[in-house]
Amino acid sequence: MSLARSLPLGALALAACTTPRPSPIAVPDLGKRAVAERGMVAAGSAYAAEAGVEMLRQGGNAVDAAVAATFAIGVVEPSMSGIGAGGGMMIWNQQAHRADYVDFYGTAGASPDTALRSRGTGRIAAARGVAIPGAVAGLLAAHEKYGKLPRATVLGPAIRLAADGFIANSILIRELQSDSTKVLGPAPVARIFFPGGHMVRVGDRVVQSELAATLRRIADQGRDGFYTGPVAAEIVSTLNAGGNPATLDDFARYAPRWKRPLCTTYRGRVVLSAPAPQGGMQVLETLNLLEPVRLTTLGAPHRDVAAFRALAGAMRAAVTDRDAYVGDPDKAAVPQAGLTSKAYAAERAAVAADTTPRARLAAGDPWAEDRAAAPESGCAEYQPVGPARVAAVRDSGLGTRNSSPPSPESRVPSSESSETTHLSIVDADGNAVSVTNTNGLAFGTGTWAAGAFFNSAMLNFARSETSANAIGPWRVPSSTIAPTVVLEHGRVREVVGSPGSAAIPPAVVETIVYTLDYGLDPLAALRVPRVIPSSNAQLRVEMGFAEPVLDAARRMGFETIMSPMDMGFGGVHVIERVGGRWVGAADPRRDGEVRGY
Repeated sequence: MSLARSLPLGALALAACTTPRPSPIAVPDLGKRAVAERGMVAAGSAYAAEAGVEMLRQGGNAVDAAVAATFAIGVVEPSMSGIGAGGGMMIWNQQAHRADYVDFYGTAGASPDTALRSRGTGRIAAARGVAIPGAVAGLLAAHEKYGKLPRATVLGPAIRLAADGFIANSILIRELQSDSTKVLGPAPVARIFFPGGHMVRVGDRVVQSELAATLRRIADQGRDGFYTGPVAAEIVSTLNAGGNPATLDDFARYAPRWKRPLCTTYRGRVVLSAPAPQGGMQVLETLNLLEPVRLTTLGAPHRDVAAFRALAGAMRAAVTDRDAYVGDPDKAAVPQAGLTSKAYAAERAAVAADTTPRARLAAGDPWAEDRAAAPESGCAEYQPVGPARVAAVRDSGLGTRNSSPPSPESRVPSSESSETTHLSIVDADGNAVSVTNTNGLAFGTGTWAAGAFFNSAMLNFARSETSANAIGPWRVPSSTIAPTVVLEHGRVREVVGSPGSAAIPPAVVETIVYTLDYGLDPLAALRVPRVIPSSNAQLRVEMGFAEPVLDAARRMGFETIMSPMDMGFGGVHVIERVGGRWVGAADPRRDGEVRGY
C-alpha cells in the first residue's frame, strides 16, 4: 500500500507536491467516503445509495442495484434526472469477462422538429426541446438482460420514495429557487413543490403521488407501462400541446441501443468509456495524450506548471476533436476508433504540448488513423465498431468526412447543464456499473407529465444540417456523459463518472489521474481543484490553483475564469479497489453519499 493510502484523510498529500489548498467551502465528510468488503454504491443522494445497497443485500447484482438507485434518485432529484430523462450505462460482467454499454439517451422521433435548427443562441425552455425519453426503456433493458431480482423489487424503493415522500435537501431547494419559472407553470407541480403558494424548505417532506402511480405501472407492465397506454398518451398530448411533433408511434418504437464500449489502455490498465455520441472519446483521447507524460515525477497540476500544461493541453486538444467530430455513429461517419487510438495521440501530442497563445485550437484529422485502427493491446474484446462501419456509413451518404475545423453552427451546443446525476456500483462478484442519467437543463424543459419533468435533449443537436450531430429522424444527439470503468489484471480497479455538462470528461480524467497516477485516496482525489479547458481561450479554474500556474495559463493565451469549488465542476462518484477492499467517495461539491456492505 502506498504512503498516500496509509495516511489519514486529513494528512493525504499528492506525490512529490504539496497538500492541496483546502476547499473554500466547509463540507463535512459524513457519508462521503466508505470502505466495504463486498459491494458498494456511490450516488448523488443517500436515498439512492441506500436503494442500491438494499438490492445487493437481497442478493441482487450490480445491475439490480444500479437500476434501483437510478429510479430512486429520479424521485428525489427531479431537476436532474427521472423517468423523463436519458443517459447511458456501462456494465462490466466479471464472470463473462465482458463489457457492455446501453445508450438510452433521448432520441429524435420519426419526424423531428427541424425548425429547432433556427433557434439561434437562446434556449427553448418548452416542450419542443423534449426528445423521446430513454431512461425507462434503457434501465429496464439492462435489468432484463443482466438483473437477478424481480422488476417490482428493484422499483420498490423509488415507488416508496414517491408515495411516502422524502426529506427535501439543500440542492433541491436551490434548484427550485433558480428555476422557479419552470416549476411554477403546471398546477400539479406547484402543489408538490410550492404547497399553499410557499416553496418547500429543507427538511420538508415531498410527496409525489402521480409519479408513484406511474412507477407502479412500470413495475407491473414494464416498458409498456410507460411507452404505450394512458401514460404515453398523457405525455404525447402534453408534448403536442407545446408544439412537439412526437407521436404515440414514436414512443412505442423507441428502443435503447446496445453498443461496444470505447476502449484504450492507460499505463497498463484497460479503460472502458461511453461510445459516441457520448463523451468517452474525449476521456480516452485525453488519457492517450497524457500517457507519455511522467506525471508522478512532477507536482500536482494545480501546483506545478509543467503538470498543468500537460493536463490542460491534453484536455484542450481532446475537447476540440470531440466537438469537431461527435455525432450519432449509426447515422453519420464518426472516427471514434481513430480519435481514441495511440497513433492519433502521437500525432496530436505536439499540439497538446504547444504553449503558443492562440484564441482557438483547430481540430486534428483522425481519418487516416481511423482507417488503420487496430485494437490496443488488452482491448481486443472491447474495441468499438471500427473503420468498416465508418466506411459503410459514409458510403451510404449519411455522413461525410470533414477534417477541417468545424464552423460555429456545427459545434456541439452547450445546452446541457449541471443537472445530471451519476452512480457507480460494484457487487460481491466483481461486477460493476457506471451509469449517468440527465434531464439536460434543470428540470429539463420544464415540461411536466405523468408525474415527472421531461428532458431538453433536442437542444443538443447542432444547427448545421451538414454536422455529424445534425438533427434528423431517430438520431441521438451528442452528450458529454462518460460512464467509465477501469480494469486491472482483468478485474475492476475503478468505477467513475460525473454530472456537469462540459465538466464531465475533465472531471473523469482528473479523478483517474489523481487516484491511479498520484495514488490519492478517492475522497482526497475529489478534493483537488479542477480545471476545464475549451477549444477557445476560456479556461474554467477552481480556486486553489497556485499563482504561478495561473500565470502560465495566461501566457498560454487562456482567459482564466476563477470559480469557487461547486457543482459546476462536476459531481464525481468513484469506487476504487484498494488492497482487496472497495473504497468509495462522493464528490464534496454535491450532496452525494456512499454506502457499502
